[in-house]
Amino acid sequence: MITSYLEIYRERIKMHILKKVTLALATFIVGTNAQAIDLVTKGDTTLSFGGYVKAEGIFISPDEKNSKFEGNIRESRINFKATTLVDDKKLTGFIEGDFYGEYTGYDSGTPELRLRHAFLQVDKVTAGKTWSGQFFAVAPRLTEQLDFYGTGFGTIAGSGLYVRPDLTLHYANKGLRVTAQDPISDDANLPDMVVSYSDDISNFGYTFAATARDADTGINSDLDTELGLGVSLATKLTLGNSSLHGSIYTGEGMGVYSGLCTTGALKSGNTVSCDAENGDLVSQTGFSVGYRHIFTPKFRGNMRYGEVNVDNEADTSINIKSANLIYTYLPNLDIGVEWRDRSDTTLPWRQKGQEVEVMAKYNF
Repeated sequence: MITSYLEIYRERIKMHILKKVTLALATFIVGTNAQAIDLVTKGDTTLSFGGYVKAEGIFISPDEKNSKFEGNIRESRINFKATTLVDDKKLTGFIEGDFYGEYTGYDSGTPELRLRHAFLQVDKVTAGKTWSGQFFAVAPRLTEQLDFYGTGFGTIAGSGLYVRPDLTLHYANKGLRVTAQDPISDDANLPDMVVSYSDDISNFGYTFAATARDADTGINSDLDTELGLGVSLATKLTLGNSSLHGSIYTGEGMGVYSGLCTTGALKSGNTVSCDAENGDLVSQTGFSVGYRHIFTPKFRGNMRYGEVNVDNEADTSINIKSANLIYTYLPNLDIGVEWRDRSDTTLPWRQKGQEVEVMAKYNF
């Protein structure tokens, strides 16, 4: 008899979990709920499911090629998060993927799942694949953009290829963050390091950061790195329904983080052309300015300008301008349009010229 009751109890638990999973997946597919969903809660442990679906179409008008239209859903992403209390300490595990796997352009075939984040967090320490220290130093102060590969251009976290290193260790205590992350250079002797400090004073917020890394120089196979140093400052000033955003950085050997590589050199593993010239690290400066206005609780707009200037023989200078309007049609369902203009090719699939993106994005 006891065995029978135990079997019935087990089956009820299985059915309860199955219903929650089924509900979560159904919600994801038809888009009827816009909140992260708790799949399982047992004692002090919770497993939740979230992400978003984004459909976008882009009208592309390059300066040197024929115009075309491309559409995709690659930016859509799925994540799972588990939290539990262990000896009064909160332990978190997080994993997320999107569909930019093996990405070589919008028309590169069937989207493939790609790992974006996989990290654990306990108290003030985070370890795993997640945002770089440079990203944390600028992202909270940035203007909202729709452009997946243009977000952050003009800042020290402007390169979309290295904003999530394969291994990152963060220690965060109030406004201080110390980061050691997987070095980009194959010949680096130490992790790339970032130290940042953030604070908010009334309606003004700022983040100051310093980056140090072994950067490729290409001198020879025995000694081809030098110490690259960079500093950055990101700010945000809120004025009623509007906000002003600004950032600036300068340094040597920062090209792999700032998005200096305009020919896809990082994709082929060539970091020397990003950071050095004739065996010496090159210096560069970047800045961005932006404006955001909330017209109504459902309607907002943003304008942004980002620029990078490099002290190399070619006097490389690149800028990206953008402006968007975003309307919240339903809770957590945004519809938007964005215009942008690139002064030069920033990646092989992001050509010099203008683009107009239209999108619908549902967060859950």
